[in-house]
Amino acid sequence: MLLDNKITDKKYRKWEQEDRDFWLEHLGITPEYEVLREDYTTYPTYIDSDKDIRPTDKYLQSLNDKVTKKFGEFGTDFVMVMIHEDNWKSDTDFTKGIWGTNYSYIFGKQCLDYCRWDKDNSANTFGTAYHERHHSFDAIIKQETGIDIRKALGVSRYDAEITHGGSEPWEYIRHKENVDSLKTMKPHLLSSFLIRKARHDKELNALRSTVVDLAKQAVYLLKILLNKKNGVPR
Repeated sequence: MLLDNKITDKKYRKWEQEDRDFWLEHLGITPEYEVLREDYTTYPTYIDSDKDIRPTDKYLQSLNDKVTKKFGEFGTDFVMVMIHEDNWKSDTDFTKGIWGTNYSYIFGKQCLDYCRWDKDNSANTFGTAYHERHHSFDAIIKQETGIDIRKALGVSRYDAEITHGGSEPWEYIRHKENVDSLKTMKPHLLSSFLIRKARHDKELNALRSTVVDLAKQAVYLLKILLNKKNGVPR
């Protein structure tokens, strides 16, 4: 969680509790959250082909790299870039533009979500964060398990038809819509997260092994210093 410095701890904790309760109810899991504070007063942007203002890929890559450097390649499933609306650059008058974007496996082995934090409406904040992560679920399942979830959901275009509510019975996710899609995806998402955790554990074990090996080498080199002799009697 790369949280804007302007978002208070109290408001963040309220969101976190609501988010935790939501995933516990619908997936039966309790997420873990790691918070890194970030200054989003200014950040580089560009205008895309749809005339939307977006953060540059180079900037988002730097944020993702910051997280993986601290937690490892599989230490997080999502990198949540949560930006207070006063610092949000992608919708300057809140009448057009974007409130969030999902980048699945674009900047690494995680899904990065660029999200606007609504200072006055917590439902908007929650809905944006849920919406962007929902975009990633088909990609996570396909990447980690090889299963194309669209057939089980009865759609050909996951993002347009479900997350954006382009076909019945799905609705555009603004708050807590389309939880029925989570029921269908639940076993596959749980499998995906377990696979990722196993990879993280393997990553940690390899790191621990490296640390132990380096410690053994250091001890051996120290013993060399203590046991040096040139064979000349004193």
